[in-house]
Amino acid sequence: MLSILFTVNIVVTAIMVGVIWTIQLVHYPFFHRLEKDNYELHMDDHREKISYIVIPVMLAELSTAISLVLINSRYQPEFIAGLILLLLIWISTALLQAPSHSRLAGGYNPSEVQKLLKSNWIRTGLWSIRLILLIFVLIRASSNVSILR
Repeated sequence: MLSILFTVNIVVTAIMVGVIWTIQLVHYPFFHRLEKDNYELHMDDHREKISYIVIPVMLAELSTAISLVLINSRYQPEFIAGLILLLLIWISTALLQAPSHSRLAGGYNPSEVQKLLKSNWIRTGLWSIRLILLIFVLIRASSNVSILR
């Protein structure tokens, strides 16, 4: 059971790392180039469509991260650290990025787009560190005969 939870957790974390780097380097910078006449429509469309991707993946990541902490294993400290990183990501999303998206839904504001770009580095860094931590656990566990006891 533990190996299944860990596998799902590392896969969904890797998906989110790919998504957040794409958002950071490609998607958010385009917010400056969108049509100003239809900006609100673009923002609504972005929030709706990105939600189809990130909400289920983030919920799967959170539920498996909590489950890994609740199951006693030799990697408990790493799983706790990973959950703390994930909670910081959720806090950053709730306090910084979601409010920026809400403000941008009212129309183009170049300083708000810049704020979003800068604050999103928090999530980009935390998710990257989280994936590195899980890869470290995977490498350590792969040297054992039975993974994640």
